[in-house]
Amino acid sequence: MVYTDGVHLTADSLDELYGYANKLGLNTNWLHFMGRNIHPHFDICGNVKRRVLGDKSVKKVTCKEIVKLSMLNYRLPETDNEVKEWEAYHNKSVSDIPMPSKSDYDRMFDNIYKRCGVKGS
Repeated sequence: MVYTDGVHLTADSLDELYGYANKLGLNTNWLHFMGRNIHPHFDICGNVKRRVLGDKSVKKVTCKEIVKLSMLNYRLPETDNEVKEWEAYHNKSVSDIPMPSKSDYDRMFDNIYKRCGVKGS
């Protein structure tokens, strides 16, 4: 599922977020990963914002819900309460979380290298 609070665009997975961004014609280099915690999102405004808000497949949520979704989708739970909440949301055990693939790591580091102006190894 893809979500927006009218300012940010995020999704349940990076593949889903990249897929929707490609559909909109967004440059994937515009993806923001940083923040207090990992919070992959695109900032949206202007025509992109109008298109996203007009898309019935995008769920409109509050900014607090965007933060909560990011915690549930992009960060490992740290407390017992977070583990219970994560497991209820994903309908599976935290111990079943798959490790990122080599291509996931490669894509992440390529993006970091590109933004820093460093050639990857």
